[in-house]
Amino acid sequence: MGCKLTKSIDGKACDYSVAGAKALYLANFYNPVVGAAAVEDKIAYTTDADKAVSAIKLPTGETFFRIDGRNNTISFTDALLLGGNGGKYRQHTVNAQLNAEDADVLNEGDALALGRFVAIVVDNAGKATLLGRTAGLIAPAGGLDYASGSAEADSNGWTLILQGPSTEIAPHLTAESVITPIYTEVVTP
Repeated sequence: MGCKLTKSIDGKACDYSVAGAKALYLANFYNPVVGAAAVEDKIAYTTDADKAVSAIKLPTGETFFRIDGRNNTISFTDALLLGGNGGKYRQHTVNAQLNAEDADVLNEGDALALGRFVAIVVDNAGKATLLGRTAGLIAPAGGLDYASGSAEADSNGWTLILQGPSTEIAPHLTAESVITPIYTEVVTP
């Protein structure tokens, strides 16, 4: 049996802890491989001795896209679930309220609703977590919905939910700089 504890876990942190996330990055999903070089139709991952992801090589031509949500609306969960015959797996879920009903959201809405992604969420302490590496994340029913709200103080905008099964606890990145390349819009003067 390979599922035995191998070390003690103590409460080492003696820091302030603020919940929430400040950034969300998405890349189109490709099956994962271990390696330091880009591979056609695969995402290559390199990890360190602590299993933190130290490099990500997307297929040629692919990039990460930054998704800016409203303040205090980006979050994620990494939940343990139990299948019908006692099999256990994890479910990764990313949530965000998108800023506005503008052309960017409207033009990318079908891709967000119908695509499959890996996500990196950077929390308010600067820790980056990779979700969906093993099977990708998709929008479930209700995963890209717009609500106008009915009163002045109601929440309004697009609610984005991406989720998927996983066979691993979501790994951390060694640094936010691992998220590369990041899409930048080219503006022609």
